[in-house]
Amino acid sequence: MSPAVSLQARSRTWFYLGLGLLAVISSLFLVRNVDLRVYWYGVTGFFAGTRPAYGPESGLGFPMEYRYPPATYLLLFPLKFFSLRVAGFFWMMGAWITAVVAVRIAIEVRGLRFDSRAVIACCAFMLAYVVLAVRYGNVQPFVIAWIFAALVVSETHPVVSGILLALAVTFKIWPILFVPWLFHRARVKSAAFFAVSLVALWILPWPIFGTAGYWVLLQEWYKAVGRVGTTYSEFYYFPGQSLRGLLLRYLTPVSPPLKDFPLIHVMSISPQTAVTIWMIAGAAVYFFFVVHMLRSSPRKLWAWDGLAFVLYSLLEPYAVKSGLISLGPAVLTGACLFTLARKGTEFPPETRRAISWGNQLFLLACSLSFLGALVQYKPWQRFLLSIGLDFWAEVALIAALFLWIVRTPLAESYGRDRSSIDPFEQSIRTGRARGEAPDSAQVAASGSKDPIHPR
Repeated sequence: MSPAVSLQARSRTWFYLGLGLLAVISSLFLVRNVDLRVYWYGVTGFFAGTRPAYGPESGLGFPMEYRYPPATYLLLFPLKFFSLRVAGFFWMMGAWITAVVAVRIAIEVRGLRFDSRAVIACCAFMLAYVVLAVRYGNVQPFVIAWIFAALVVSETHPVVSGILLALAVTFKIWPILFVPWLFHRARVKSAAFFAVSLVALWILPWPIFGTAGYWVLLQEWYKAVGRVGTTYSEFYYFPGQSLRGLLLRYLTPVSPPLKDFPLIHVMSISPQTAVTIWMIAGAAVYFFFVVHMLRSSPRKLWAWDGLAFVLYSLLEPYAVKSGLISLGPAVLTGACLFTLARKGTEFPPETRRAISWGNQLFLLACSLSFLGALVQYKPWQRFLLSIGLDFWAEVALIAALFLWIVRTPLAESYGRDRSSIDPFEQSIRTGRARGEAPDSAQVAASGSKDPIHPR
């Protein structure tokens, strides 16, 4: 083993040890179990017969009721064997492990790479969302990691991909928005296994609760989510950073559910009309991006996967700041494209302009998100949340990703089919892995002018 490779291995070991220490410390001292309490009290109360499965008396009581489908009671059943504090520790450690494994798989499979500037920008963007995810203990980090891993392995391990996406949809329902990303030919098997897995998960409670019992649970669950879905306000999830929340605050005169938050409306239409606008606009925006994704080169799918997480965060109805860990895969993808954009120089002027705009939009998104993390003065913080600072960061991020994907060759060049690499290029990559420098004459003889993957 060469000294360079040995040093790299030691650096990786120290990195993971540091990350593990951070996970343990945060799980012990930073967790507040805000949302986990709902799951823990809901599961322990339901199986002990002291609380109903759904309704105002479930979970912690109104408005923090239990609203996940009946199948999730079985998936969360192990929580009842631990105290809340112990369950919170294992829950957060599980979230850390799941997220790190998903990111590691993405880096290994897709060969994501980042320079120091991209790493700093990525950390600045995600700082507040990681801290809030740790403190709240929501299921969102698990869900996002499952979706990310499902997309990454969708072409090579369709069974695993289908199961992971089915788990995500079972908990949150809205991850159903990712299903069209499995409609590409190489991913069709994953779509089929997703459908089978979802049906299996939803049938699982039937033999356990019985036909009558399960039917009652489904009805109660539907009523519980229906109460939230038909509430034309942000009472349950305020202040939302998705399109729905922003339209309700900007276009309706309804007072904020939490006092001390400013009124910012510029129009005074009815909340029902604002929600209707969200539904129509959201459907149009979603259709626009799905069509572009399905018509694009399969080599760009890895980048479209990242964009999908911004689209999901923008269009889901209830995207509070504590749940915006959902942007993590998009920021990782953006950081990789940002790195490639800064290294690729042999492009025509029009492409360079598109790359420059993408770079500036990405840095703008990171700056806006970091600003939200820095501002801790309560009146300013409430104002920034009300005007949707995180929403506008999402808009800048999705614009950057779209420009890079559609108007530049970055995503396609980097997303080439690894199986099509010729033996010469493979030998160069193998030599690099061993710390060897390729022969310059051989590189010149290969004749490639690809600025991102020189051959």
